[in-house]
Order: sequence, then structure tokens, then C-alpha cells
Amino acid sequence: MPKKQVAIMGATGAAGLEFIHTLQDHPWFEIVALYASERNRGKTLEEACRLSLEGVHQDIRNLQLRDVNDISASYDLICSALPSEVARDLEERCAVHTPVVSTTSAFRYEEDVPLIIPEINGETIEKVRQQQANRNWKGWVLPGPNCTTVGLVLSLAPLAQLRRIESVIMTSYQAVSGGGAELLDLWRTQGTMPQYRGDQAISPDTHIARGDPFFALNENVIGYISGEEQKVRKETAKILAHLQKGFKIDCSCVRVPVEVGHFETVFAETLEPISPEELVGFYETFNDRSRREFGFLPSSPSSCIHVLQRSPQPRLDAYLDGGMAAIVGRIETSEAYTCGLKWQVLSNNLQRGAAKGVIQVAEYALTRDLL
Repeated sequence: MPKKQVAIMGATGAAGLEFIHTLQDHPWFEIVALYASERNRGKTLEEACRLSLEGVHQDIRNLQLRDVNDISASYDLICSALPSEVARDLEERCAVHTPVVSTTSAFRYEEDVPLIIPEINGETIEKVRQQQANRNWKGWVLPGPNCTTVGLVLSLAPLAQLRRIESVIMTSYQAVSGGGAELLDLWRTQGTMPQYRGDQAISPDTHIARGDPFFALNENVIGYISGEEQKVRKETAKILAHLQKGFKIDCSCVRVPVEVGHFETVFAETLEPISPEELVGFYETFNDRSRREFGFLPSSPSSCIHVLQRSPQPRLDAYLDGGMAAIVGRIETSEAYTCGLKWQVLSNNLQRGAAKGVIQVAEYALTRDLL
């Protein structure tokens, strides 16, 4: 079978580079064009990209960037890693004629747009046929979930399948790379952040609102990420809707000085008692089914959920199974609930939580004759 021809929009950003890493040796897809902002038109990827191109093949580095505003209909698939402020318009223009997979939130909350993690809710991909009919599109849009949502829902789905969840409380400790290429570049190049004392020590939210870049750099924790908590609540409910509806969820999302990997603590209250050993068994069953049904997809992990007897650590564990697994540790009975558990989960925000995760969705779409 000839490889499907793919264009990448937003190729110079962190998520765009992860699309490149995922696709440059892909057995089913082939990168044929890279698109970026108008100011980079005509430059090669190597000339325009400020992030490390380590591991990117030289023929891809030498590709000339095209103006994203001029994207054409001559591809089988378009991958979007665009900034949120321009994503909706450009993704819609593309979907009129070409399927689009996206790392952005532009279409995540539309009724006819499924939000897919294949191992959890793959069957909802058929909604794109209704999407095409509703919008008179030849293509479609399939966005990936927010990178913070991914680890949470992977750790919850096996429990939701087999026990009634009453409530969930999650706190995330999120990597700098989740904030995009500019933030990552600043964090890598700036020195120790200034200490604000006396009259200078105003609210961090004030600094964030006025755009001070220091507030996501070294030796600091940022206790607020705009819009993140709302996204996690909405997306968790949407992805798990076919398993359970109506359980309460709340979360707190913070930024920490880690390069890759979103770490989360999860407290889940259940209607009936459950032991840590039972949850581990649920994870094993989930892994077995996922291997049978989705293991043939090139981007699928060997195990969706890896259970550790220790806390997950971003430096050690973020790239287990190609960055496509949720790494769960410290599964314990919760003292706060009559029935419930607590655990920690780590997921790779640049792999399963971004480009590689949506490429797995594209692979699945191809097997369902949607591409």
C-alpha cells in the first residue's frame, strides 16, 4: 500500500517537531510538506526552528517551509500543531477538503467532534461521518485531548468500566514543554529567575496576565495555567461518557520546572469498596484488551498502563513504551473516603499527550476507511 501523504501545520513548534519525529520513519505515512508562519516562508526547517532538531533526518531539515495561509488540498492528511489563536479558522479551511488531526483545542468541545483515545473510546470515531454530513466537509477534524487529560483518563478508564466512580480529585504537576515552544526555549536559555521581594512581590497571576516570561522558568512553581482545569473537567467527562456519566471531578493544575512529563496525583471515590490489588487487575485486563484490539497500530504501546511499585518519575519514566503509556504508581487505599483509592500517574505530554497520540488516532481512522 502506498504511504499516505502528510502535511504538517505549525512545523517549527514543540508539537510540530513531535509530529516530524513520529512520522519521518512511519510505515503508513510520509511527510511531504511543512507549513509555518508567513515570516518563515522559504526558509528551511533547519534555518527557522529554534528548538533542537536532534534526531530529525537531514532531508526533513532541508524542506522549505510554506506559508500556512496558502495550504492546499493536495494531501491525504494534514497534521495541525498551530497556535490556538489561528487554529480554528485554518483547520476548518483544511477540513473542507482534507482530514485533519490536531493537537489544538479548537474543535474539542463540538458535539459532532469525537475526542478519542482509541483504547478507551475508539468506537466514537464513527461520529466523523455525521460531522462531515453536518458541515458539508469532504474531510474531518479529529483533535487529541489536552495533554493533562490523557494520563488521568487512561488511569481512570479501567476503573470506570468495572466500578461506579462517585468523584475524582486530581492535581497535576505539568512540564514546561506543555506550554509550547516559546516557553520551552525561554526555560532552557534563561538563568535563575529573579526573586521578588517587598513591594515587588505581587500576585503571580498579575505577572502572568501582563506576560512576564520569568513566571514559568527555574526554581519556581506556577499555581495557575489559564483554562487548563476547565479543559480537564470537560474532556474527562466527554471521553468517559460511554462508561460513566455524572461523577464529580475537580482538579488543580500547576506548572513545575520539568522539561517533559505531566505528573498527577489522583483521588477516586467509588460506590463500592475496591482494593489496590483489584485496580492492578483491572489495569492488566485493560492492557490485554488494548493489545488485542489496537496493538497492530504502529504507534500503540505494548502496554497502555505500566504499574510501578514506586512513584513515577519524569526523568526515568516519561519515555517508557515510546512515551505512549500511562505510568501509574503508589496505588493505595484513600483514608479520605469510605470507598476509594489514590495513585500517582505520569504521562508524556509531547508523545501520547500531543503528536504521537493523534497520529495513533489517524492510524485507527485509516483502518476504519476514514482516510
